[in-house]
Parts: sequence; structure tokens; C-alpha cells
Amino acid sequence: MTDESGPKGDPVPASDGHRAVFLSYASEDTEAAARISSSLRNAGIEVWFDQNELRGGAAWDSAIKRQIRTCALFIPVISANSRARVEGYFRFEWKLAVDRSHLMAAEKAFLLPVVIDGTDEVDAWVPEKFHEVQWTWLRGGEASPGFVEQVSRLLAFGGYVPPPGAAPAVTSRPMAPAAPTPSVAQSPCSEQSIAVLPFVDMSQNKDQEYFSDGLTEELIGLLTRVPELRVPARTSCFYFKSKQATIADIARALNVAHVLEGSVRKAGNTIRIAVQLIRAETGYHLWSQTFDRTLDDIFKVQDEIAGSVVRSLCDALLSPALPARSAALNSEAYQLYLRGHFHWNRRSPEEFRKAITFFQQAIALDPDYALAFTGLANCYSLLPIYDRTSQATQTMPQARTAILRALAIDDNLAEAHASLGLVLALFDFEWVAAERQYRRAIELSPNSPVPHQWYGELLVNTGRFDAGLAEGRRAVDLDPLSQVANLALGIQLNSARRYDEAIAQLQKTLTLGRNFADTNYFLFEAYANKGLYQEAVAAYARQKLLDGEPATEVAEFKEVFARDSWPGFLQLRIRSLEAQGQADCDEIGSLCARVGDLDRAFAWLEKSYAGRSARLTHLKVDARYDSLRADPRFADLLRRAGLGATVTP
Repeated sequence: MTDESGPKGDPVPASDGHRAVFLSYASEDTEAAARISSSLRNAGIEVWFDQNELRGGAAWDSAIKRQIRTCALFIPVISANSRARVEGYFRFEWKLAVDRSHLMAAEKAFLLPVVIDGTDEVDAWVPEKFHEVQWTWLRGGEASPGFVEQVSRLLAFGGYVPPPGAAPAVTSRPMAPAAPTPSVAQSPCSEQSIAVLPFVDMSQNKDQEYFSDGLTEELIGLLTRVPELRVPARTSCFYFKSKQATIADIARALNVAHVLEGSVRKAGNTIRIAVQLIRAETGYHLWSQTFDRTLDDIFKVQDEIAGSVVRSLCDALLSPALPARSAALNSEAYQLYLRGHFHWNRRSPEEFRKAITFFQQAIALDPDYALAFTGLANCYSLLPIYDRTSQATQTMPQARTAILRALAIDDNLAEAHASLGLVLALFDFEWVAAERQYRRAIELSPNSPVPHQWYGELLVNTGRFDAGLAEGRRAVDLDPLSQVANLALGIQLNSARRYDEAIAQLQKTLTLGRNFADTNYFLFEAYANKGLYQEAVAAYARQKLLDGEPATEVAEFKEVFARDSWPGFLQLRIRSLEAQGQADCDEIGSLCARVGDLDRAFAWLEKSYAGRSARLTHLKVDARYDSLRADPRFADLLRRAGLGATVTP
């Protein structure tokens, strides 16, 4: 519970705690806690941990209070033993940790609950504050490399704010308190690399966020077109928006040598854009400039900024000119497009519908605005995935019409080729044609992560695992802090039946967003495929709680699992889904396949096929359908989905 005891049972003098982990556990869980401690210490992490049962007393109380006040991370070990102990010294430690957490900003990483058995969050008997953070499951205290990496990352970024006197370069824009920065496997940092941070809206009414975000994305897009320059994608750069982080922290997380930041002040038709280019290693400003323009000159000033950045980095090594842009010439249409793209990035059914309205308004003003047509197509393509009430048979034809119009306007628009590939794969099951579109998108924009992600999904779904995973990893490399790219890689690993890797990848994805319910769903699938049913049920419960289902209904699934084991849990899921008005046909079909009810499985899969469910694209490789593969009906379904034979471009 504290650091290891000295020869007389006194606490060993500890460091100041800014990189120390406090491990708190019930005495019955000593062996599991020791395994966690050993794994962390082997990685060079300081752990405050005591293997003796505490007897209380002023000296111990004082030591424990001091350590909990100064440690960087507090790890409570949760189990059936801790649940059974309504009293215990560890509960005193938990209370002290919670009291300290109330003094911290909401996003500061401090509490890191670890479960060492099948105990569920629903009835774990822990402080309510523990439920506000992401939990980790380490069976028997066996700490995975991913967990050790997570702790190292939190200590490096989220668990410690430099003390007074430290003077790293910090971003000049207003920021909220620190949040954990996920790490990625990194290659050596190239001098020709830059991250463009979200420009700050300095307008008087603070109502131009869509414009400052859009300007940032335009600059990322322009710089990405320079072949020699490495530029992390939008999602990763925007991860740091409204978070406290030093320039050095951001550069290290994104593996770049330079950072571009700026601000936008807009009043009427006039804008002032202040930009500065920073060398991350030293914090020195390499270049800064202020641009006063009218909105009629917005495209020109974007090109000026991007060109100045390129020249400031290295005239000799980088291309002397930027490739031509693809954008509207109508300033009002451009602003409407930015509003649409702002809502598109929020990824929910309601936001998609708002985006559609703005894209349509932009097109009405500029009928030859290819990017606006592309944005419209992407909204229609993804609506059925995010919204069960939307039917692919209704939205996908609209997506196809919009994207074909975009390509008719500009056949060299990478985003449009990728979007057409998505329609061909998800709706038409035209795998060869979709592959051609993805390859063309990558050829036009090799540093854009989305075509790599979608192409990787296609390759995996058609059985080409190694090539697909390479594309999926490339997408994560280009956009390392993207929840979507990281989740997609986890799904691909699960489809490729690399379950341990899939679980580690999905657990990593959870660190990018604690409330990303989809990640828990695919963790459920990976655990189930590996035969870890207790962990699967726990992941399912987390997903349903995040989806807003009542805790009593979620608890019922756990009770059924405890009473009737895995088959009982699956049957309850089937009944629950069938009772819903908008049933997930492919999911019910997969559950029926798992319990061996083949006729019902095929009946539901036929409904899924009729509705062109995107989940059917996994049919060829998904382990959920293994019990169906010997049935002639499955071969026929694969054939109709274009997956009956080897797919080659």
C-alpha cells in the first residue's frame, strides 16, 4: 500500500512523488498487487507498495497521507476481495485519493482503477469518483505491456504538471488543465515534420470556432501535399485543443520537430491571422507573422502562410511551391463549407444532419464546389453506421450521386476517390472497384490517413490480413491520436484473429476517449472470440452503461451470466435485441450463430443483406460466423456480398 518497508517496518524515504505510483489493495490481493508492482518496476517506474499488513499508528498515517498527497498516479486494486471487505485500511487510502482528486481538474490523470478478476463496475463497491475514469482489467495482476506503457505515458504527460521554476515552452493559446497524452510507437523524428495546432478564435464574441478550425484544417491539407514534409493528421493535432500541454509534450507525442500555432480574429469581412512557427526542441520561434486581410483574400492568405512555413523550414530540402489547391472561389460558400465540416467532425446523427444542411447551402452558392459534394457524400455514407434509424438503402444512393458529381468537377480530388470507394465497398459490395478508388486516393494524397484506414479495412475483410494491417497501421502512424483510426486497427486485428493484439490495441484506444462506447463493444467481441467470457461480459456492461442503459438492466446480464454462463448471456442478448423496434439484424444473426441456431441466424442475416448493413463486409473473416461456414446458405450469402472468391484488383 506504500513503498516497501525498511528493516524496522518504517516507510522507506520516498522521492518527491511526481513520477511515483501508489498501489492500494486489500491484503487478500497481495500476490496480484506484487505482480503489478514488479511489472511496473521492471519498466523503471517507481511504485509505492508495502507487503506488510499495516497496523496503523501516527507514523504510518502520516506516511500514507504524504505519499497520497504527492504521488503522480493512484492505482486502486479492485476485486471480489475488496468488495467483500466493507472495512479495511485500503478504503481509508481510497478516500484520501478521492479527496485529493476533488482538488484537481476533471481531465487530470490521477485515479487508475485496476480489476484483477471478473468484478464488474456495476457492483464493485468503490467510491463514485472511480466510476468517472477508465478501468483496466488485469487478470490475476498480470500486467500487459500495454498497461505498463499506459502508466509510463500518464506519468510523462497526465500525471505531472511541472513545478514552479520549470520553464518549458508552452503554447500561447488559453488552455484547460492537463490530460493524458496517448503514446504511439515512433520512428526517429524527422527535421521535415510539423504539427499544426488548432488556431484560437480570438473574435470578440467567440463565435468563429468553425472558421478557426477550418483554417487550421486547410493549412494541414496544404502542408500535407508537400511530399517531403511529414504532417500529422487533423484528429491528432486537434487532440490537444483545450488541453494544457507544452510545445515539447505535443511534439514528442506527435513525433514532430516543429509546431505551428496561431489565432484568428474576425470582425465582419475583416480577419487578422497571427501565426508562429516554433522549433519544438528549443522553444524558439523560427518565424512569425500577422496577416490583415478581407475574407475575399482568405484563400490567398492560406497559401501565403503555408508557403512561408515551407520556406522557413528548409528551402533547400522541400518543394519550392505548394501543389494547387482544390477549394471554392466563393468566400460565402467556403464559410458554409467550414460550418458543415465543423459539424461533420463531431460524428453523431444530429451533427451529420446539420452538416448536410450547410453543405447543401454551400453547393447552392457554388454548384462546382467539389469538396462540398464530397462532404455531403460522406455524411450520407456514415449516417446508417451511426444511426440505426437511417437506412443505407435510402442514404447510400444520395451519397453516390453527390460523390460522382464531385469527381465530375475535379477528378484529382483524393477525398472524393476515397469517398466513392467507401460507397462501392459498403453498399455495392464492389470490392475490386472500391480498391481501385482507394489506391487512387492514396496516390493523390499519400499522407492522408483516411484512405489508408478504409483500404486496410477492405484488404482485411477480403482475407489479405498482412497487407490490410500494414495499411491500418499506416493510418494510425499518420493520425496517432485518432480514436477512429485506432479503433479501426483494433477491429482489423480482431478480424485477422490476432486476439491478444486486438485486445491490447482496443485498450489503448480507450485511453484516447474514456467514453467511446464502440471500443468497449469490439473489446467484447475480441474477448468472446478468445474465450474470455467473463471479460467479455464486463466489456459489454461498460458499453451499455456508456450508451445510457439503466444500471438495473445491465446488472441483469451479469446475473444471467453468473447463473446460466455464456449461453444464457447470449440468449438474453438475443431476446433483448429482438424486442427493440430497430433491431441490429447482423448482430442478432451473429448471436444466433454463436448459440448454434442456424436457421434463425440465416433469417436475420438475410434481413441484414436486404438492408445493406455495413457489418456484412466482415462476413468472409468474422469469427462470429464460423458455425455457419459449412452450410451452403453461407456460401451463397458470401457470393452475393462479392466475397465468395479471392478478391483481386
